[in-house]
Amino acid sequence: MWELLHRNPRSLGAALLLHLVLAALLLVGADWMIRTQDLHKKPRIVQARIINPEAVEAEVGRLQRAEQKRQAEKKKAEQEREQLQARKDEEQARLQALEEQRRAQEAEQKRAQEQKRKREEAERLAEQNRLAEDAARRKAEEEARRKAESQRLAAEQVKRQAEAERRAEEQARERAEAKRKAAEKAKLKVEAQRKAEQEAKQKAEQAAKQKAEAERKRKAELEAKKKAELEAKQKAEQAAKQKAAAEAKKKAEAEAKKKAAAEAKQKAAAEAKRKAEEAQRREAEQALQSQLAAEQAGIEAARVQGVVAEYIGYIQERIQRSWLRPPGSPAGLSCVVQVGLIPGGEVARVQIVRSSGDPVFDRSVESAVYKASPLPLPPDAALFKHFRDLRLIFKPN
Repeated sequence: MWELLHRNPRSLGAALLLHLVLAALLLVGADWMIRTQDLHKKPRIVQARIINPEAVEAEVGRLQRAEQKRQAEKKKAEQEREQLQARKDEEQARLQALEEQRRAQEAEQKRAQEQKRKREEAERLAEQNRLAEDAARRKAEEEARRKAESQRLAAEQVKRQAEAERRAEEQARERAEAKRKAAEKAKLKVEAQRKAEQEAKQKAEQAAKQKAEAERKRKAELEAKKKAELEAKQKAEQAAKQKAAAEAKKKAEAEAKKKAAAEAKQKAAAEAKRKAEEAQRREAEQALQSQLAAEQAGIEAARVQGVVAEYIGYIQERIQRSWLRPPGSPAGLSCVVQVGLIPGGEVARVQIVRSSGDPVFDRSVESAVYKASPLPLPPDAALFKHFRDLRLIFKPN
């Protein structure tokens, strides 16, 4: 019922007005009946309350305004909820658009990388084709020259070429053997230095122990000597006292002062000797430490040199495996190549600093260095400074 009244304030006003009218009629009827029955009785004062229709109408208006205000607040809350939901939907759409944009960018980057890879592959193929064309041109020129030469010169050239290849193979074997012997020699040298270091350390420890034992014995002998001297002096003093009991007090005091001075002099001499021995011992220890540090530095330098030489050999072998001999290139060519590396062994730059005289051969060496990247490096990162800028002699087997 109250919900119905809140929904329709006019019905509430009409109901209140009807109830007030009925209450007024009941009061009037009751008063009339009382007056007809008690005509002879003493009149009574009846209290009545007059209802103001304007107040009723004002109350009804107030209730209506309150209801309108509640409806407006409810509508406003619904609008705010709708706006919040709209903002959430808009934010979700924006995030989805950003995600789609990120995916599109990743796809674009992948496409660009694939295009770059294909372009680099095409450039490598073009470089190979160019090298092949240069080799074919040189081969044609060489064939033309050979045709102009006589059969005797051709036979002699073939013989010389076979002899050169044989000598190159022998030189390669000799270099491999020399490299193996150098590695073994470096290993033996490091082992000998390690053993020498251990022996020197043991000798130093033994010398220190012997010196400490000698120092202990010397101190014990010095204490015994002092004790014997003190006892002898005490005996002499007792004999002197027994013999010279009648001497004056002044002579006794002079003797005592002389004795004190002698003891002070002995103590000062002993202290000076101890300090001198201590200084000598410290100097000997410092000299020994300096010698050990120098030996350790030499061992470390030899180790570093051996590791650097070993990995330079690995790098040359890697480049040698990656190199393809250009067709028609004569044997016995060599060049000096400057290689710049970055951490990880990646090749950053390659430069021919001393040409072989054959541009095709030089370009094939540069391609081999780039193809061999990344080059092997020692696991110790502190040794990278020896490999940052390498100068290698490339002389194929």
